[in-house]
Amino acid sequence: MSRFGISLAGPEDDAQLCMRMAQDLMEGDIAVSFRRDPSFFAGCPLQGEVTQVVKCTDHETGTIIGLGSRSTLAAWVDRERSRIGYLADLRLAPEHRGGLLLARGYCFLRKLHLSDPVPFYTTVIYEGNSPALGTLTGGRVGLPLYRDWGRLLTPAIHLDLPVRQIPAPGVEIEHGNPQRLPGIVAFLNRWQRDKQFSPCYREEDFAGGRFAGLAPENFFLALRRGRIVGTVAAWDQSSLRQAHVERYSGMMRWLRPAYNVLARLTPLKPLPVPGARIPFVYLACLATEDNDVEVFRHLLRAAHERLRQGPWHYAIAGLHESDPLAKALSEFRSISAAGRLFVVHFADNPLAIETASRRTPYIEAGCL
Repeated sequence: MSRFGISLAGPEDDAQLCMRMAQDLMEGDIAVSFRRDPSFFAGCPLQGEVTQVVKCTDHETGTIIGLGSRSTLAAWVDRERSRIGYLADLRLAPEHRGGLLLARGYCFLRKLHLSDPVPFYTTVIYEGNSPALGTLTGGRVGLPLYRDWGRLLTPAIHLDLPVRQIPAPGVEIEHGNPQRLPGIVAFLNRWQRDKQFSPCYREEDFAGGRFAGLAPENFFLALRRGRIVGTVAAWDQSSLRQAHVERYSGMMRWLRPAYNVLARLTPLKPLPVPGARIPFVYLACLATEDNDVEVFRHLLRAAHERLRQGPWHYAIAGLHESDPLAKALSEFRSISAAGRLFVVHFADNPLAIETASRRTPYIEAGCL
């Protein structure tokens, strides 16, 4: 019998899954952990309508040393409603990387896929994660094919200093309310269906499901003569998912004290102490009629002005590099971040979608 077993995780594994997430860090001058406290499974509905969590257990210690998740969801593909997959949360303890466990995990994934097939999966690998980029996309035997679909820009916009407001002629900004929700959902599906992989939005998803915690009141709406022409939503997921600063290194270790002294005297937000949660909010449901950049610029700046008065230090947006709206993100002070978007499929299941150059993708950053 092998020392390591791969199987589906259940509620009894919740605490260990949370621990595994906290122990795996994204390294850099600021080392960050992405956590799922108090329950790993409570955050799964954000990633898909059905999620299967795969665990790798060391039988000698009873410890979960690795995990990954497979979700299925409704998305717009070539302007049609489709059921696709999403792969996420791949973690493996550093001392067990480089062996056969990854291939065994993907073999298990293939069995899950054959029992519940989808045409393909999407996944995002952050550009700083060089080991994963090299291992998963290098055509390794036993792994599915990873097709590069370009960069997903995920800047962390500073919510401190004010930015110049840029009005759009004839456009007013107001907050959403429950009565507006049917119109918000209709607007998103009307204008996001042209963007590859965008979610198929449903009203019930905002009460629970994929957009749990995102209320109609969290929307900023651009209106022209009372008609919705743009949406941005502020989505605080801190009750389900968190990011923590684990340590500072390099120049950041020495700059943080001085920066925090300056923050006490200015609108700048202080840098968290090691071990603390990073206060941030996602910007979700980023859409305008006809991809109108001027409306988006007006809407985004109005949202920034309101959000910087709140408890958050950063707002994390997500737009593909080819999205016309992405140019508005570059107008803000931010911490640059991006990932590579991949379409994943098994070799015996050829892709039957238009090439990456034909349609701009859209992925909700808060659903990654």
